[in-house]
Amino acid sequence: MPEAVAYINKSLLITDTELERVRTDVARFAAEWGYALTYVHVEDSATSPDAFNGLVQQVTALDITTVIVPSLHHLAALGSPVDVKNRLENLIGGRVIPATSP
Repeated sequence: MPEAVAYINKSLLITDTELERVRTDVARFAAEWGYALTYVHVEDSATSPDAFNGLVQQVTALDITTVIVPSLHHLAALGSPVDVKNRLENLIGGRVIPATSP
C-alpha cells in the first residue's frame, strides 16, 4: 500500500470539531483509494507555513509521492492553489489529490 500524507489549513475551518471531521474525511478518502495515511500536517495561521514546510521535508526525506488535501482551497494561504499544487507535484514527482471538489 503506497504511503500518503495530508495537508489541512486549519484557518479555513471554524471549530475543532470541524477539523476532526475533515481529518476523518481525509483518512477515509486515503483508505478508500488504497493509501496508507502516515501523517496529517495541520497549518495554523499563527505559525504558517511551518506545517507546509514540515510536509515538504517529510515527503522528500521519505520519498512519499502523494499528498492529500481536503480541497485545493487549503493551499490558498501559500499562493495560487493551482500553482502550489503544480510546484509540489513537481518537487515530489507525484500527485496532490483533493479529497473533495473545491
